[in-house]
Amino acid sequence: MRLVFILAAATLASALLTASADAQSRDFNPAISVNALLLGRVADQTTDPAYNGADVQEAEVRFTADVDPYWKANLTFAVHPERGHEHGEEEAAHGGYTGDLEQAYVEGTAIPGGFALLLGKDYLPFGKHVPLHTHEFPFVDAPIAVSTFLGDHSLTEVGARVAHEIPLPWYSDLEAYAVDGKSEIFDAGSRDPAFGARFVNMFDLSMESTLEVSGSWLHGPLASDYLQLHPEEPLSGQLDIWGVDATFKWIDSSRTHGPALFLTAEIILPRPDQGTSEPSGWYAVAQYRFARQWWLGLGAGGMNRDLPPDTDLDEDHHGELFAWREAREYKLNLNWVPSEFSAVRLEVARYDDWQGDADDWLFSLQMNFTIGSHPAHVY
Repeated sequence: MRLVFILAAATLASALLTASADAQSRDFNPAISVNALLLGRVADQTTDPAYNGADVQEAEVRFTADVDPYWKANLTFAVHPERGHEHGEEEAAHGGYTGDLEQAYVEGTAIPGGFALLLGKDYLPFGKHVPLHTHEFPFVDAPIAVSTFLGDHSLTEVGARVAHEIPLPWYSDLEAYAVDGKSEIFDAGSRDPAFGARFVNMFDLSMESTLEVSGSWLHGPLASDYLQLHPEEPLSGQLDIWGVDATFKWIDSSRTHGPALFLTAEIILPRPDQGTSEPSGWYAVAQYRFARQWWLGLGAGGMNRDLPPDTDLDEDHHGELFAWREAREYKLNLNWVPSEFSAVRLEVARYDDWQGDADDWLFSLQMNFTIGSHPAHVY
């Protein structure tokens, strides 16, 4: 029923946006695109059905349009398999699907003073990975540092965001936002909002290369089970998360689709009021285009929940993939990208449980395709 509701809502949104256009012109009709991720995978140790078998990893329907000369709108609906921890392993293993409204916002296109304004629901601008849609991930799964400290299902919140370019000799942009604080890392029952900021600095190193160095901060009401694998008492208080990231990009300008190299690294430092001392996470990604349609990806990362030594861990939960106190990950993939509308990815990932013996290998084959007019990806 939830899947039917999401699809019906998407159809209704399309009809409403289309009906608003002038009968003699389609200038204001929405650009509609659909992206789908088909995924087959197998794990060496875990028997969790989420990591063994074939499924639709996600299907995303997106609508973008100019509302009028002052606003541009974006609506994104996503359908994905129901997750076992929410709906039971048996239901998840039998192909159930659910849906989410990932984005529903308007952007101001004529704000005085050179400000940028966004109102509605969107991914929070924390670091480099959080703002990415699933089909934009450099690997099949998000880094374990991101999923552990910033949530499994991305940080999407309803609120307001304002940004302005800072007058410096290089490109510099400051964003600040206030949102409702209802995502999984926050206490949804609290009346306190969440807010944060991101400071972006970009430098042109040459005609072919750039370097971005940025910092992020996020503050909100602490979720009662944040970072706790098996909490005996619910947590309370506030949560601060700090982050710093750097991205280097080089593209050979001598020929179209020539060699290219992208390097990204990010550090995530949560500081909750309770439950842990100084957790930390990091990841690094290298993507290299060695031929016109071929990319090679290499990644590594880690996270440490830094839980108190007397934490009572549930053994079954501790054995689940990614549900560990401290872990490292190593990833390698080969990507065939014949066009901007399709890609095939073969990937192998190694996960090391540093405080247990639940080490595992994960092998994945992913098909990524898009139909329709799709907006440009985040730089």
